[in-house]
Amino acid sequence: MNNLLRVFIAPGEVFASMKEKIETVPPLLALLLCVAVFTGAQPLFVSDQSIRDAAEEQVEGLLGFFEGFLTRVGGEEVVDEFKEEWNSVNDDLGVSAEELLDEALNEAMTPEQMLLSRFISAISAPFSALMWLGLGAIILSTYFNVSGNTRERRRQWNEWFGFTLWTLMPVVLYYLLYFVVTLVTGDIKPKPYLAPLAWLPGLHDNAFAVNLTFGMIWAIYIQTIGMHRWMDRPIPICLIIVLIPWLVQWLIASGVVEAVKAV
Repeated sequence: MNNLLRVFIAPGEVFASMKEKIETVPPLLALLLCVAVFTGAQPLFVSDQSIRDAAEEQVEGLLGFFEGFLTRVGGEEVVDEFKEEWNSVNDDLGVSAEELLDEALNEAMTPEQMLLSRFISAISAPFSALMWLGLGAIILSTYFNVSGNTRERRRQWNEWFGFTLWTLMPVVLYYLLYFVVTLVTGDIKPKPYLAPLAWLPGLHDNAFAVNLTFGMIWAIYIQTIGMHRWMDRPIPICLIIVLIPWLVQWLIASGVVEAVKAV
């Protein structure tokens, strides 16, 4: 239990004490329990307005995608014809497209529907978070098993799995703060609050800034120092090894989001 706290501030000492045997169960249980609890509780405290804003954003995104698809398939003429027909229907009904959208959202965003949405998210969010966490831990363990061993000291895959779990403990604090920010603000997407670069003017919605969270930075620090003390490798080498998978993950996650926005 003591090492679960010390790994945040003194990872070198923790991993130096586990050179002979590294435990897997303590960090595994801590990650499973805390991630499930915090991600399950977070949707229950999302505000009604935040849910509505997210729904409007999703609808606008789908409409934008549909318009872009029509443009690529049929050109601007097809889009103009569609808009004319749509406006004609709106004129016949005596309402604007914005009014129709608001009416549809009002019917879909009733208090009962919002409550149901929160509970569904409270059930599905932990499964999703744990699935991605497990997949990430397996990938990192396999990568470290290939790149982290030396001729002088070799570790088995299960040992690297334990190492990875210990170094992912910042995930617990990240999801705790994720929950706390939602509790205070009601925001359904509090991730920008947890990314230092996203605090800068103009970068609040930038995917590359938002995905560079303090949790990632802290995990990189713990993995670098941990590998240095656990494997007796130079810090620059450890830092390069650790940075590669995180850089790939950051570029892919941010690039996908920016690509979707562009579409």
